[in-house]
Amino acid sequence: MRKIFCFIFLVVLFSCSIIPVFSLGQTKSSSDEKPEQSFQEKPTGFYNVTSFTPVTFNGDLFNGVQTVCGYKVLPYLAFGGGLGYERFKSIPTYDNFKTDLSLLPVFVDIRYTILNGKVSPVIALDAGYRILLNRPTTQTVYDTSYYSVITVSGRSVYADKDLYWQGGPFITTALGLKVRLYGRWSAYLAGEYSLWSISGDRYTTETKFLLGSNDIWSKVGYSESTVRTTAYLHLFQVRLGIVF
Repeated sequence: MRKIFCFIFLVVLFSCSIIPVFSLGQTKSSSDEKPEQSFQEKPTGFYNVTSFTPVTFNGDLFNGVQTVCGYKVLPYLAFGGGLGYERFKSIPTYDNFKTDLSLLPVFVDIRYTILNGKVSPVIALDAGYRILLNRPTTQTVYDTSYYSVITVSGRSVYADKDLYWQGGPFITTALGLKVRLYGRWSAYLAGEYSLWSISGDRYTTETKFLLGSNDIWSKVGYSESTVRTTAYLHLFQVRLGIVF
């Protein structure tokens, strides 16, 4: 299983929300100026993080979107839950097997904001279950073994492929930055690493051949077998979004 790094991401996000406006009481001066308005983020209360992963390691465009809603119990600590959609094309599993995946992640979200300034580092942890929306099949991988018994030579050709039909649990860690834009609106940029699994069946066929006296391989046997298999996947990616 290989580590995969994602670089160069581009996304435009639009969100609609009501921005609370707080007025600071001021003493009237002889210049008769209007009171200054201060737009500040609430120390506790509802929060939302809507984000995209627009490009994958192998060039898929806009492969994922998710939204997280929760509650800030402290100015720096928040708990919530999230839902998303992900699409991966020819993602490696293991043993050089690749497949196309459509997934629905459902998860809990814990995030800690280290500072409360214009630019604030954020640590996030997501844990949940990725529901498999399709039933993908990997490519078929072939292998050949040769043997000989006294004067008889033979070979066996194996063909393996996986069919996945069940998702699995996942965990994602993220380290990012929240940049205050206006009021409760902030831009969010993070690098994250995710580990998860999917399950299914591995289908293996074996075809046996014997080498004849005229150097021609003759088919002498064929068998099939099916076993349960679990593939573990991991992914590095960059996430961009809006926080409010």
